[in-house]
Amino acid sequence: MRIKYIILMFAALLAFSSCGEKKKKSYDEIAMSGLTTRTENLKTNIKAYANKGTLIGQMYGTLTGIGWNRWQWDSDRCDLKTLCGYRPAANGYELAGIENGKSQNIDGVPFKAIREDVLKHFRKGGLLIMNWTMPDYNGNDDMLEEYTKQVAKYLDTLQDGYGIKAPVVLNLLPIDGKTWYCKLSKDDYISLYKKIQDLLDDEDVTNVVYSYSETYQPGKNLMDRYPDNKIDVINVTYLQSKNAIDLPLYQKSIKEIVKQALPFAQDHNNAFGLTTGVESIGDSSIFSETLLTVLKQHHIAYLMFGRNQGEPIEEHYYTPYPGVSNKKTHGFMEMINDKVCVFLEKLNGLYLEH
Repeated sequence: MRIKYIILMFAALLAFSSCGEKKKKSYDEIAMSGLTTRTENLKTNIKAYANKGTLIGQMYGTLTGIGWNRWQWDSDRCDLKTLCGYRPAANGYELAGIENGKSQNIDGVPFKAIREDVLKHFRKGGLLIMNWTMPDYNGNDDMLEEYTKQVAKYLDTLQDGYGIKAPVVLNLLPIDGKTWYCKLSKDDYISLYKKIQDLLDDEDVTNVVYSYSETYQPGKNLMDRYPDNKIDVINVTYLQSKNAIDLPLYQKSIKEIVKQALPFAQDHNNAFGLTTGVESIGDSSIFSETLLTVLKQHHIAYLMFGRNQGEPIEEHYYTPYPGVSNKKTHGFMEMINDKVCVFLEKLNGLYLEH
């Protein structure tokens, strides 16, 4: 009788444990595609939201700024918030370095700080965009698999205490004209892109929306290496450095980017985003006359500015910061006060089914 009682108690404990596991898993529902439902919703909403306005964002927008960074000062600062009262609707990050087990990425930002910032931004409903500028694996497939495993492991840590993962738009192998994979042939690049997608699938990555990202080079055509495989977002990057500011060229290039990339994105049912800016700004008319005009004329999912970092004297900023001259602020304020610009405070339901 005692043995029978023990067996029944053990069975009850197993059943209770099993029920507990099921309840925990149900917090982050998986769609038929194998992605989380929030990730699937993001794939749909990032395209639909472009009809309502453009999400304004910045690389490391709530992690670094002029004269501060989050991991050393542990503050809640944000250059955009301090300047104009709004937080970026989209934040951008770089993953390069995680594949080698480093504690900081190639931009010197700790991965721990990135994870904390990602989850904080996700809880507030913001868009998360990550680049993976993968180092050369020298044709070693075992190394490629290990690199991919490390990225997958990190992406899996981007979840809250309830196991709900933050969906991420992943700019996989972004083409900048400098990295080793830019020297690959078109077919070899596309093959590598798809291979990494398969490897991430094998690692059960469920919170990624794939993006094709390319840096615009004046005079050259875009979209030549588009993989056309599970892509939902197209990003084009065009940044001018402070030592090579050419505002007429900037205006011309932005128009050419939109002319080439936006119809291509629409034909492939992709959202189109633009990462851009002029380092140290030069003239704030780039915001009010160049960028705002484009945003009002076209359906652009997001506008991501380059990173603000360092001390004021270094002039490494792409958006105005508190204390910068009015000459560099006026056009920016005109742009962000237009209803086409969407900041975090106005962003609702990016991860919900509508």
